[in-house]
Amino acid sequence: MDVLFRFPNTTNTLHIIGCHFGIKPPSWQYPKHHHHLFELLCCMEGEINVAVNQTTVTLYKGDWLLIKSGVKHGMHNSASQDFAFFNVHFDIDDQETRKRLGSSPYNYIARSDAEHENLMICVKKLEQLMGQGMPAVEQAAASEEQYIEISFEDKLFIQANILLIIHEVLTILRNRKKEQDTKPAFPASRVSAFTLDLAHTIEEQLNKQQYSDASIANVAQSLNLSLSQCSKVFQQVYGISPRQYVSRVKLAKAKELLSTTNMSVGDIADKLGFHSISHFSRQFRRWTQQSPNQFRGVDPQQME
Repeated sequence: MDVLFRFPNTTNTLHIIGCHFGIKPPSWQYPKHHHHLFELLCCMEGEINVAVNQTTVTLYKGDWLLIKSGVKHGMHNSASQDFAFFNVHFDIDDQETRKRLGSSPYNYIARSDAEHENLMICVKKLEQLMGQGMPAVEQAAASEEQYIEISFEDKLFIQANILLIIHEVLTILRNRKKEQDTKPAFPASRVSAFTLDLAHTIEEQLNKQQYSDASIANVAQSLNLSLSQCSKVFQQVYGISPRQYVSRVKLAKAKELLSTTNMSVGDIADKLGFHSISHFSRQFRRWTQQSPNQFRGVDPQQME
């Protein structure tokens, strides 16, 4: 009997950018940004708050986060201890892999799930390689970014382990139940890179003008869009309308100012772009079922 078993031919390319380990102090933060690469973040020590779109995910030791390409995100270490992490940005030209990795704006992987697979084994191998090539710490400033000189064979070793990490992540996503506690707050719509950039531009314009009299129609006009086009693009990416987004931002700011400052309700209303105290109070009550003073814990009788 003459038998031959053959694997399919493969010519897929893995593109790795910014594969690194790092340690960041308390209060460190990285501003919101987006790029056209997938991102994998592993919390090695401490904890980190990751803002993804309008949702915040907290990672603890051993937790992972996969962020879809084009999704806006930022980080903040609000804990009292250092945050140590492994992070890699990558892209791969296999369409089925991209489809599965991009099924949601983000995917949270708890430590228990990560330990069940071989994620940390791959990371430890990369950490060992880093330790072999890293110059003595005392020879570099603490804030200096250190590049590791490695051989061609070690580059292949890095690629192999990143591919294994991607494989383990895909395995977790495949085995995960459809209904899960970490379901993203925003729908996973398939949108083009142009649509993502346009939606982020709309958000930036809204943030610049959110406390002024400028309307959403003005933002649409400045981008040569109709009001309906502007709303459709924004809704497609963020899952809410531009008007709802502005309301949420104003509500969050109103709560912050009422809770953390001694500004009068009138000054807060003026800062947030309301035409009068009564207009602000009506809107705040509509949002929270409380008046601004009730939210602040002030007895209305004491105001008389």
